[in-house]
Amino acid sequence: MTKEMMEDLLHSITQWLDELKDIKENGQQIDELYSNLETEASNLESHLQGLQQNIKQLDKKLAMVIERRMTTGTEKLIARRAF
Repeated sequence: MTKEMMEDLLHSITQWLDELKDIKENGQQIDELYSNLETEASNLESHLQGLQQNIKQLDKKLAMVIERRMTTGTEKLIARRAF
C-alpha cells in the first residue's frame, strides 16, 4: 500500500466512524421520542378512561332527571284529568 492509499483508507475509516456516531445519536433520539410517545399514549388512555366514567355518571344522572320529569308530568296530567 502506498502512503496515499493508507491516507485514503484512514480518511474513509474516519468518515465511517463519524457516520456511526451520528447513527448512534439518532438511535438514542429515536428511543427517547418513542419513550415519550409511549408515555403520552398511556396518559391519553388514562384520560379516556376518566372521560368514559364521567359519561357513564352523566348518563345515569340524565336518566334520573328524565325519569323524575316523566313522573312529574304524569302526575300533573292525572291531576288535570281529576278536575
